[in-house]
Amino acid sequence: MRAFVLIVMALLLFSTSKTATASSQDACAIWICLPGGFPSGCGGAYSEFKKRIKKGRDPLPKLSSCTTGPNGEKIDGHYQLGYERFEPCDDGYVLRERLQGYRAAQGLCYRTQCAPQQYQDNSYNRCENYQALIRPKPHYVKMWVNGEYLGQYFYQ
Repeated sequence: MRAFVLIVMALLLFSTSKTATASSQDACAIWICLPGGFPSGCGGAYSEFKKRIKKGRDPLPKLSSCTTGPNGEKIDGHYQLGYERFEPCDDGYVLRERLQGYRAAQGLCYRTQCAPQQYQDNSYNRCENYQALIRPKPHYVKMWVNGEYLGQYFYQ
């Protein structure tokens, strides 16, 4: 289903409808290229993505400025940006992060049944735990189109 929605978005994006008047094609192509990690053919979208971040703007344009249905009607879409420093813990474990400033500096995965309320150094806690893995691409975007959740995509 996700591939179908992305294909429909691509067709809508590159059609000659109202898309060009709202946001540039490169800006709208970010929606298509970002989930795939900006594969070949997405150089313009990647440049626009970096430019938007450097200028302090949202990395993605408003989805509604890039999409119309087959008859020119608006498609309702929205997104949520976020940051997750660590990979999810194994089943039966829960992540506890030690903050340094506003970002997590370290993370431990504790057994769920004995996990402390907050991060504790290994020497003080007898609960079974292991070091959380740092996520190579910690920034993410979650996307919805017409109320349907498309997924969470990570990027650098």
